[in-house]
Amino acid sequence: MSDYLDPNNEELLKDFFIEANLQVEILEQNILSIENDPSDHDAIDEIFRAAHTLKGGAATVQMTELAEFTHIVEDLLDEIRSGNVAVSGDVVDGLLSSIDVIKAMLESRSEGDVFSDDISDIKNQLQSALENKNGTPATRPAQPEPAAAPVASAAPQSQPAQASVAVQKTGLSEYETLELFEAAGKGNDVLRVSVSFDESNPMNSVGGIQVYAALKAAGIILKTVPDFEELYEDRYHPVVDYYLTTDLEEDDIIARATISDVTTSIVVNQVENPSAPGYAPAASAEPARKVKQPEPVSTPTAVREPAKVSAQPVQEEPENRSETDEIQTPKAFAEAAKKTKVKAKTKDKVVGSILRVDSKRIDNLLNLVSEAVINKATFNQISNQFTECLNTLQSVEAEYKEKVKNLFESIPEYIEEYRNEDNLKVVKKDVNKRFGDLTTLFDDFDDSIKSAVNQFKGTAANLARNTGDLHEGILRIRMVQINQIFSRFPRLVRDMSKKLGKQIQLDIMGEDTELDKSVIEELLDPLMHCVRNSLDHGIESPDVRKKAGKPEEGRILLSARNEGNLIVIEITDDGAGIDVDKVRQKAISRGVIHQSKNLTDMEAYNLIFEPGFSTAKTVTDISGRGVGLDVVRKQIEKLNGTVTVWSEKGMGTTFTIRLPLTLAIIQGLLVRVGPEVYAIPITSVAESHRVKQSSINMIDGYEVFNVRDEVISLMRLGNIFRIPSTSDAEYKFIVIVGSGDKKMGLMVDSLIGEEDVVIKPLLDKYTNSPGIAGATILGDGTVSLIIDVAQLLDLGVKKEQADRMARAATIVH
Repeated sequence: MSDYLDPNNEELLKDFFIEANLQVEILEQNILSIENDPSDHDAIDEIFRAAHTLKGGAATVQMTELAEFTHIVEDLLDEIRSGNVAVSGDVVDGLLSSIDVIKAMLESRSEGDVFSDDISDIKNQLQSALENKNGTPATRPAQPEPAAAPVASAAPQSQPAQASVAVQKTGLSEYETLELFEAAGKGNDVLRVSVSFDESNPMNSVGGIQVYAALKAAGIILKTVPDFEELYEDRYHPVVDYYLTTDLEEDDIIARATISDVTTSIVVNQVENPSAPGYAPAASAEPARKVKQPEPVSTPTAVREPAKVSAQPVQEEPENRSETDEIQTPKAFAEAAKKTKVKAKTKDKVVGSILRVDSKRIDNLLNLVSEAVINKATFNQISNQFTECLNTLQSVEAEYKEKVKNLFESIPEYIEEYRNEDNLKVVKKDVNKRFGDLTTLFDDFDDSIKSAVNQFKGTAANLARNTGDLHEGILRIRMVQINQIFSRFPRLVRDMSKKLGKQIQLDIMGEDTELDKSVIEELLDPLMHCVRNSLDHGIESPDVRKKAGKPEEGRILLSARNEGNLIVIEITDDGAGIDVDKVRQKAISRGVIHQSKNLTDMEAYNLIFEPGFSTAKTVTDISGRGVGLDVVRKQIEKLNGTVTVWSEKGMGTTFTIRLPLTLAIIQGLLVRVGPEVYAIPITSVAESHRVKQSSINMIDGYEVFNVRDEVISLMRLGNIFRIPSTSDAEYKFIVIVGSGDKKMGLMVDSLIGEEDVVIKPLLDKYTNSPGIAGATILGDGTVSLIIDVAQLLDLGVKKEQADRMARAATIVH
């Protein structure tokens, strides 16, 4: 068995779940497309192909409940494609409900279980749509009842009859035949090789596998009838049909398929393409291209056997044969599914474990790696040059020291000779001769070291460029299109608008915008809350919109775009907007603000992000409990992003989310506190100031700083992390950070500068350290902690409240 099947079943199941979820997404998107435009034949064809692929894959891994249910859906899709069933609201509802069932089946299987819920209502809904085609029940055309096969003999006149019987008994449906041609590739023919086997041969039960192995080497086998799994069973199959595409001639095919004393006859037919002009669906037989009849050596019992077999295909239901469009695997796959029990709580996690990458990006990385290898070789050469320079320096240094020593030893002699004026010239000449090259001894070394240093600088510059390109290339590998989550919202908007009794059109822009996969995985929930808020609170009912002079159909725009190193996502609706007065009254009634406080519009907008804040009059399963937008802010801040809201009463509301493209590498402002260095994410930094100690004031026991007539509370970073300051400088540095509507100044000893920092997660007991998001390694090898601004602000507020309570307790006592 291992000769024909891949035994790595766990990998096959993993691939199946990935592909299945992709096909489900294609189904859902295109079903919504045909709801808006029933004449979109491309979408209808895409739906049918996706359903057929999903059904075939499910049957391949022995997920029979999924294959059978998808087969029912496929029947309806085939009727829609043929024009026998019109696309109506009920049909679309039934198809979308079927998608939900398929999702549930996949989720159950991914968790190691089998879906067992009652889906009879959905099946009846699909069957009802089938029975309403053209006002008559939809039934499959009955297969023609084959006549008994004539007695096999060597006579030529019996050959056409034999070929006819072989064609009638296999009877593939039109769309199964189309699938065969699609798998074969454009311009390729599909052949059916019908092979009869001798029952009297002791090897009759393995003949089908033997021929399969022989034909596999001749071309691509697309399908077998009976199914490939049945061929492995220890059971005799009188006739096996092999559907294949090959470049070999008929004689070569017959020669390869012929096994002495095992095969009794071989018929090669060319399958007619249903998409070809002049195709006649009613035709029950293809023309036989060639029949190979062996010598009459079989016994009478074996000769009569085909007559018994001719009725077997009628007993087998065509539906069972169309459960898969490719060779099925044995039951080992089902057992492997139970053993492996893919550990995935949701289907999203199964899909998220695999990253599909454009091959061009991989090729680009390979080119960059090759450049890095070249740089490495260059550095090796430079290293050798530096070694040679060092050896030269040591040699020259030894020579230099020796000559200097000799010079000093010769000085007394030269002094004696120098006193005699007649010998002055001789002394000078002798000194120049013996020690005149002292000034040029290092010239060769100087030239070689300068050359090596210049080459080192050039190679280092190339390495910096190459590293930057590698950095960008790796980030691009992790980048995925935001359409992965945007594609889920058309279904959400459709279902919720029907539930709310509203007419809403969703427009999507910038769905090809890319951002890091880790950001994508965490972004769905915040976007879901914002869109649900627009659906429920933003867009008015058709009657209200009509009275306001607006179109009855509301619009929601979901857009994404790049701004530098950030991605900006906007959720805009043309609804009623935010009623500032209503928000203010609600805030006063909940004790969030004092009734005498004057709110600006922006402050009122930010109140809707407070936990438990909701202006809904009634609580529904969609909204009204005050949970949602506070989750949005927390989740976005967790991604080092920001969320803001703008609104105009009667015109609409816009939620704007700004996020870094990646969470792996961020821009950080490095600051020093005592001996420690911290990194503050640039996205959270508003501005920085260098101030004198005298500019810092005290209000109610707290340090504050005045910035353009705005009082900013200060926190000494050293006090929070209990780091003693080693700086008594006259000036201090204040970094003003913000999270949402909160602002605070962090006092540090010095600013080092901006730098790209690689975020490393904290492990073990440091995981839950408040105010710390992670760590990074600086260029000098030291570790720097990364500040979590949102947590730090909350920590500062809690610390202030604790200090106030302590002071109040002291006053009381």
